[in-house]
Amino acid sequence: MLLPFVIFAVLMVLTLLVVLYMLYPGSQRVTTIPGLDPSTEADGNIPDISKAGSMTEFLIDLHKKHGHITSFWIGREFVVSIASPELFKQISHVFDRPVSMFTQFEPLIGKQSIQFKNGPDAQALRKLHDRSYTQQSLVAQFPMFQKVCDELVTKWNSMSGSDQHIPLSMHMSALVLKTLTRFAFGEYFNSDEAIVKFKEDYDMCFWIMENTLVDGPMKQGGETEKKFKAGLKRLKKIVGEIVKQREKAEVAPEDKIFIDVLLDTYSNEDAIFDDCITYLIGGSHTTAYLLVWSVYFLAKHKDMQEKCYQEVQKHYSGGPITAETMKKMKYLTNFMDETMRFAKLAPFASRVSSHDSILGGHKIPKNTPVITAMGTIFDDEDVFKNPQEFNPDRFNEKLPAYAFEPFGFAGKRKCPGYRMSELEGQMLLILILKNFKVSLVPGQVVERKYGLVTRPAEEVWATVQKRD
Repeated sequence: MLLPFVIFAVLMVLTLLVVLYMLYPGSQRVTTIPGLDPSTEADGNIPDISKAGSMTEFLIDLHKKHGHITSFWIGREFVVSIASPELFKQISHVFDRPVSMFTQFEPLIGKQSIQFKNGPDAQALRKLHDRSYTQQSLVAQFPMFQKVCDELVTKWNSMSGSDQHIPLSMHMSALVLKTLTRFAFGEYFNSDEAIVKFKEDYDMCFWIMENTLVDGPMKQGGETEKKFKAGLKRLKKIVGEIVKQREKAEVAPEDKIFIDVLLDTYSNEDAIFDDCITYLIGGSHTTAYLLVWSVYFLAKHKDMQEKCYQEVQKHYSGGPITAETMKKMKYLTNFMDETMRFAKLAPFASRVSSHDSILGGHKIPKNTPVITAMGTIFDDEDVFKNPQEFNPDRFNEKLPAYAFEPFGFAGKRKCPGYRMSELEGQMLLILILKNFKVSLVPGQVVERKYGLVTRPAEEVWATVQKRD
């Protein structure tokens, strides 16, 4: 009697273990990649990400413990993270993005956003979008870019003096949104009133969405959700007015801008709105905080500010700024690159393959999200010597391929507006350096707040003095 009972007991234990193995995701080591088991069955390692403070800080710590390739869980989904130029190179051919990584932003960017599209259709759509960002179209907009930058210089002239404190984040985000909306949507945003109305609702909706990365989804029926939906409704109304305006306009093929490309592509107004908002998220925050951090580091490192100024003096005597002038600003270009590296401006991106693959000697099951942790590489001493030192001259030396990808992982889906961001940023810095000496208001403690884009945790306050 005892033997059958023992056999029965053993079988029950084995059955229980098999059930647990199947139900609990952490017990299924789907690859040989080192990493974390989920903290909870439902949330995976989301509690660990919240405890770290951000995805960026979580990834930095995870790679310190497990090396260049590691893994964790978002909910019940297994995720791989890589942090080396060689591993980036191995997935450089991958175009698709994991839809699950953007699902939390769906209330803002919409179900029909290009962020949720993959495969041949998405590649064709991306080629259409890229028509708006050619070098020729950007150069054609130089007068508009400089006009907006000159307006800021004029404003700062009126605020010159140690007792006039300039809010950098506020000014830079307004400037970038003004140029971005004019570049993409045309004459509708020529008035400051139109920009202010749009910016208020756009900022509110974006920050509510970004807070969900740490705080979790909005509470249904709560005050935050009500504010968000009301703001989103107003944004859709404005985009609808832009669409009607552009539909009435007679635009030559060579003069078509981003909104015209969308009108040629979609007959669905919701799809147009979704890609408009996706475009703004991708372009405005990155460029605005590139400028905030650049001016901050110019003010913090007075010797580097002087070196940038001397270069500007040598190559720019005033008047319209050209692409040829910008190409001569080697040190200023290095300074902006070091700003993006040191601030970890765009700290991570992601890709996904529809096929099983090998990465770093490990098998990656198909449809597994792979995060490219660029922010982690920026602190890697094997890639960047003395990474905690702010040193623009490091970019005079040749870096490994794929080591520096500040506008998202290169591959086949690099941010389409990266040239615009660099050109606009450099143009404004040239004008600022030409006209002002920039200082920080004393007593500030400027800390980084990580999100989709890294920004100062609080407003950064500066002062300017007119140059003789």
